[in-house]
Amino acid sequence: MGVFDLFGREPKTKSERTKINDVASDMNDKTGPVAVFSPTCFDDVEVVIDAMKNGKNTVVHLTELKTETAVRVIDMLAGAIYALGGGVYEMSKNVFMFSPSGVEVR
Repeated sequence: MGVFDLFGREPKTKSERTKINDVASDMNDKTGPVAVFSPTCFDDVEVVIDAMKNGKNTVVHLTELKTETAVRVIDMLAGAIYALGGGVYEMSKNVFMFSPSGVEVR
């Protein structure tokens, strides 16, 4: 069950999720410790949280989002990383890095 199932939304079809899920599956196939995402809507947050749950350092570019949507996305991701015991770091304007528990970014 995904986060958005709790809010009564209908799940997206596979074709609607293709863009962000292709990026996420590419990240899961690689052995590198960092996943990079550029969400285009609030619904893409679920894939980013899955990467964080898998222990990846996650960089999120919010440049493609409207301001109000970007605020909602950052709030959701900050809550998720807090629950996972990690940290959030602002790398530049609208670019954030979420690190898992036990990883300190300097």
